[in-house]
Amino acid sequence: MNAPNKRSAFTMIELLFVIVVLGIVGGITLETIRQYYEGIYRTGEYSKRSDQADHILDQLTKYFENAISSSIVNLDQQGAAVGCYGPPVAGDANDYTIAFVGVDGDSMRGLSSRPGWSEETLLRSNNVLMALDVNYTNANTIINSLGSTLGNSAVYDMDSVDVNACARFRWSGNATAGYHTITNSTDTTLSLNTDNNATNGKRKYLLRTGYAFRVQDDGNFTMYSNFRPWAGTNYTNATNINLLGQNVAHFYVDYNASDFQNNPGVSDRGLVWRLKVCMRGLDANLSNSNTEAQGICRERRVHVRY
Repeated sequence: MNAPNKRSAFTMIELLFVIVVLGIVGGITLETIRQYYEGIYRTGEYSKRSDQADHILDQLTKYFENAISSSIVNLDQQGAAVGCYGPPVAGDANDYTIAFVGVDGDSMRGLSSRPGWSEETLLRSNNVLMALDVNYTNANTIINSLGSTLGNSAVYDMDSVDVNACARFRWSGNATAGYHTITNSTDTTLSLNTDNNATNGKRKYLLRTGYAFRVQDDGNFTMYSNFRPWAGTNYTNATNINLLGQNVAHFYVDYNASDFQNNPGVSDRGLVWRLKVCMRGLDANLSNSNTEAQGICRERRVHVRY
């Protein structure tokens, strides 16, 4: 009786089947590994950009704290002609250059026992401000070290005649503004021009520069300073240009409209503004995306003191 035949190898069909199965398993494994490492990269990138947004907001807070609330405007809309669109409005999703005039806090520190500036001023005849507890010469020395002069600065009178923000702060080049340029100074007096009639009393602020913040098309977030709206210049004339962050998609600023009266009285001082920075996200191909739904947005509430 003959013994049955013994199989000594796989058939071609069985080998092909095994190869196909191994290919499927390998493909699934590779896809799983790819998704795993893509998830790690995406999570790490979002975490890094979230930290960058917080860092940008930390820097912005320091500048906005010394802003004059009624000077904060949408200076232009990207893609359109440069112009002034007035105070930011909540819910406006357009990308603007945000600009404001800041009170010069550096001069308040002074160089000796007296500060360089104080709100406590008295108005004498011929638009001359006098203050006995300051030394304006010290203020000039400090401003010189910052690349300007007291004579290039201006005085903001909170009680001057009020007009809309774009005209009041000369963002639109209007000659009617709440500024007084300085024509002469001594240790304790400042002679002001007569563009506006200065008022007696407190709340006179020294203005050294405007500030503007702009998101570039390449995602760079840039701050412009050392320009003077009262002299007819804007951020395109700035001599100090600093990069605050990268991969930024949008920057928004707004406030509670019910708290903002847009007048020179006490109601427009000390407002709480919302700063919002949106970083670029990543699309399905891990490329940068400016879509806010895919981005990383962080907010900060800032007490603007003036």
